Amino acid sequence: DPCMQCYRHNIIEMILQTYVSTIILLLLHTPSSFFIHASSSTPKMTATNAAQVDPAIYAKSGDISKHLEGVKKQYDTQNKIEFYKQVMGDGTANIHFGKWDNVDLDQEGAYGKASEQMTDYMFELVSGLCDCEGDFKYVDLGSGTGAAALRLVKMHPHIKHATCLNLCDEQNALATKEAAEAGLESRIEVVTGTYEDAPLDDNKYDACFSQDAFVHAFEKKQAFKEAFRVTKPGGAFVWCDLMCGSGEGVSDEELQTFAATNMVNDWLSPEENVAACQAVGWEDVKFVDLTADIRISFQLMLKKVE
Repeated sequence: DPCMQCYRHNIIEMILQTYVSTIILLLLHTPSSFFIHASSSTPKMTATNAAQVDPAIYAKSGDISKHLEGVKKQYDTQNKIEFYKQVMGDGTANIHFGKWDNVDLDQEGAYGKASEQMTDYMFELVSGLCDCEGDFKYVDLGSGTGAAALRLVKMHPHIKHATCLNLCDEQNALATKEAAEAGLESRIEVVTGTYEDAPLDDNKYDACFSQDAFVHAFEKKQAFKEAFRVTKPGGAFVWCDLMCGSGEGVSDEELQTFAATNMVNDWLSPEENVAACQAVGWEDVKFVDLTADIRISFQLMLKKVE
């Protein structure tokens, strides 16, 4: 299957990075707390399986509209939604990297369970930084299929409203359908748009949330600025994603190949992401290394497509 082979190459390229990270940021409006969860070293592999870049989809043009179209092509078809559901969600729509504490890797549905644990872990961090009681409202920036919001709204009755802001039409249609079927359409709103120019009001949300989406930002600082704009003073922001780095043995070619094959336009290190967030107003930064989780996630993804 050419599609499966392409994704297999991309997964190998992810594992190639000796500093690939999953990052979580928790941020509070001035005064603020800013939390980063990142993974560092991953095992080194050979570069013989490097993916070939399709310039019609992945080539950098400096044009944000072309970049966004490339992101859509990477995710927004029924075939690709189904692929990610099987490889990362174990048949569920929660297609995220996992938090692997106390998860048996050999059990059925292990990846899906770990993906849900990462969502729960992130929201627990948010809850520790801001007041989540009362009429709590949050936005998921780059919400994909809306699986994280669906899970959190079901689990937490105090969440009055969740906005899913996402670029991709097919994913948004699925999120809208799932919310309606779960009877949550009055609490979950799906909005089409980009987190770098969010069609959302200033100071609207108690918290911002983003799981595995900011890696595709055309300009990270602009994305962080928009998150700051829509968050209330005293609100929190948690985000997780992959980042660039300079681990021992990593080559520029490998980093560039990963970026080129995964719609990464602004490929920043953990330190650069921290600096970019601080530059737009976020404060009190904390960085936590969770290398083991991202390593397991990629290893199991690779095993599934081989």
